[in-house]
Amino acid sequence: MSDLLPSLVTLAAFLLPAGILLKRQRQRSAGQIAHTLLVALFCMLGGLLFAGALISLLGEDSPALLNSALVVVGALLCVLAQQWYAKRNG
Repeated sequence: MSDLLPSLVTLAAFLLPAGILLKRQRQRSAGQIAHTLLVALFCMLGGLLFAGALISLLGEDSPALLNSALVVVGALLCVLAQQWYAKRNG
């Protein structure tokens, strides 16, 4: 089970933004849900980019669980930025 833990934490980098975005969504049509899941996927990719930048600064010897946690933090930062931008633009 400990071998799967970093993978499960990285999966949370998709599930947490998807849950947050679906919870905050007013309309729940199939097209809107698909769009929301796509935005959550882009947030996860932003989290991977954030983690990759920090991993390159920390070095290649950082533990896998820390790398996965950085992906989740980056994904949540992307969700916060997306929600702030959506609120600002109406």
